[in-house]
Amino acid sequence: LEAEHARLANGSGILEAGQRLLHRPEGEDPATAGNLLGACQHDLADMQRADPSLAGVAELLDSAVIQLQEAGTELRRYLDGLELDPERLAEVEQRLATIQDLARKHHCKPEELPDLLPRMQQALTDLEGAGMRAGALTRKVEDALAHYRKLASELGRSRHEAARELGQAVTESMQTLGMEGGRFQVAIELDAETPSATGLERIEFVVSANPGQPLKPLARVASGGELSRISLAIQVITARNSRIPTLIFDEVDVGIGGRVAEIVGQLLRSLAAHRQVICVTHLPQVAALGEHHLQVSKRSESDTTISEIRELSGDQRVDELARMLGGIEITGQTLSHAREMLERSAPEARQPRQE
Repeated sequence: LEAEHARLANGSGILEAGQRLLHRPEGEDPATAGNLLGACQHDLADMQRADPSLAGVAELLDSAVIQLQEAGTELRRYLDGLELDPERLAEVEQRLATIQDLARKHHCKPEELPDLLPRMQQALTDLEGAGMRAGALTRKVEDALAHYRKLASELGRSRHEAARELGQAVTESMQTLGMEGGRFQVAIELDAETPSATGLERIEFVVSANPGQPLKPLARVASGGELSRISLAIQVITARNSRIPTLIFDEVDVGIGGRVAEIVGQLLRSLAAHRQVICVTHLPQVAALGEHHLQVSKRSESDTTISEIRELSGDQRVDELARMLGGIEITGQTLSHAREMLERSAPEARQPRQE
């Protein structure tokens, strides 16, 4: 269409230029290019008789004359068949305008429209059959929902049983973690109208850290230390079912000491049998039960604060534990106590100290 439009739109110019090309004069001489070439052939024939070596030039000139004659014949045939057709020009222009409008409508290039047609035809076919498919899909949704509710019901029964067992176990652990009289429960609320990937229940941990207090959401009422200790109890109880490779505890020793601190350390040690445990602590009872010790410190240089971390081994572990026990002044008795704590908690830590 674009090629036809270009030809029709420029028909008058093409016809005029073609006529000039067929009858172009050379300067003031009315002779055409063909006549000039014929004269050249005549002169060259005389020269060739005198010098046969000009035969190659004569052949080239003969070829040029033949090509010029053929070009003229083709041009006359073309001009004889060329018609100025304003009606066809208007029709082509309207057709091109329609194609451009369609391309803009469908956000594509005009040459991409043919490929777009079968896709739209398929989409139309799909829409026309949507009613029948909708019924089938509705039945599939109903079947899937019935199957989901069956599985969700089974999950709910298991969940209630597991919640009861977990609540009892965590409550028992709280009694030894400085929260005597505390209670822990798993609150389960049925939400049958909102199916989710995790079932039909909403789960919330509720806790009472002190006797006589009502159960309230763990996230709102537990302090940082209580939250860490309850989390520790949950992790220890569910250790064999958890897939978390590394656990980090901070402030797990807040508000505790003595016997409770040692129990916390033992729980952390038992948890470390199943996964990596990292604990930030200021209590020697907890630190003594660690298998590896890293000391974190800060120092200032000019206007810059630098944090450092270094691994402790051998006597360094004893020294750091003694510092945690005795503060600024470290006595021989403090060092002996620190060594005893390490030996009692980790027999592999026994190493001779050079006094």
